[in-house]
Amino acid sequence: MEYVLKANPQAGNLLSLSEFAFVLLQSLPSRLETKDAGLRLIPLKMPLSSHAQHAALWVSMSVLANVAFGFNISVPIHTLFRSCNVIASVLLGYALFRQRYTLKQLVCVVIITVGIFLGSVGDAKQFFGCTDCGGQGAGTPASTDDTGFVRWTFGIALLVFVQLLQGFLGHTQAYLYRLHCLRGTKGELAEEFLFTSHVVSFLPFVFLWSDVLAAGRLAWSSPPVVDWLPIPSQLLYFLANNLCQLVCIKGVFRLSAHFSPLTVNITLSVRKFLSVIVSILWFGNPWTVLHSVATVAIFGGVFAYSQCPAPAAVKSSEDDKKQQ
Repeated sequence: MEYVLKANPQAGNLLSLSEFAFVLLQSLPSRLETKDAGLRLIPLKMPLSSHAQHAALWVSMSVLANVAFGFNISVPIHTLFRSCNVIASVLLGYALFRQRYTLKQLVCVVIITVGIFLGSVGDAKQFFGCTDCGGQGAGTPASTDDTGFVRWTFGIALLVFVQLLQGFLGHTQAYLYRLHCLRGTKGELAEEFLFTSHVVSFLPFVFLWSDVLAAGRLAWSSPPVVDWLPIPSQLLYFLANNLCQLVCIKGVFRLSAHFSPLTVNITLSVRKFLSVIVSILWFGNPWTVLHSVATVAIFGGVFAYSQCPAPAAVKSSEDDKKQQ
C-alpha cells in the first residue's frame, strides 16, 4: 500500500476497489451451491436488515479511510491514528451498548493509547504527518493558512469520524452475532458478513469512477520493477497489497465473531503498530526514542490486558427477548 500511495497519493479509491473485488472473487466459490443442475447462491442465514446495517457501516468506514490519503495524510500517521479506535470502542461501548469495563482494563487501554500517541509523535516530520503542507522543506513548519495544512486538517477530521464508525461497527457486529447465534456457527456468520459487505462495497464507486480511472491510468503507465519483467510496478504492488488484505480481512472478520469489540480493537492496534515498524525499517524512516517507549507501552499494555478477567456481559431485556 505504501509503495502505491508514495507514487500516487490519490490512489486510495482504486486501492479500495481492487481490494474489494479481489476478496469478493476469492469468496464467491464458497457461496455457491449446485441446485437442479445449476449453480445458485447459498441462501443467507441472517435477515437482509442485519446485512444492510453491517454493510453500511463497514463500507462507509473502508471507503472513507482510504479517501483520507488524498488529504496529505502519510501512511504511518494514518495507520497509527486509526489504531486509536481502542478509546472510541470503550466510549461507545459504555455510552451506547451497555458495556462495562474493569478498572484494570481501562488502565491497560490508557497505556496502549498513550503508546500509540507517542508512536505518532515519534514519526512526526511536518505537522505530525502532513505530506504536503505548503511546499516548504522537510522540517520547516508551514503557516496555518496554507492550502496543504488545511487539507491535512480535513484529513485528520475525516480519520476521527472513521474512528467513530469503526468503534460503532465493532459493537454492532458483536450485537448481531449474539442476535443470530442460533442461525449458524460464528465462522459461517463471519463468512456471510464478509461476502455481503463486499458485494455492497461496489455501490459507492459509481460516484468515484472517474477518480478510479485516473488512478488506474497512472498505475498502468508506471515503469516496471525490473527490466526483464515488463509489468508495471504499480500493478504488482496492487496485487501484493490485495493478497495481504485478503489474509487480513478474513482474519479480522473471524476475530470479531469470537471476541469482544475491545479485544478485537486492541489486537488490531498491535497489528497496525507492527505495520508502522515495518514501514519505518523498510523505507528508512528514523526510529526515535519515542518509538521505543511506544513499543514498550503498547506491548506491555496488551500483555497486561490479556491477564485481565473479562467483566460479565450486560444485556438488555429487549436483547434477550429478541434472541429467544
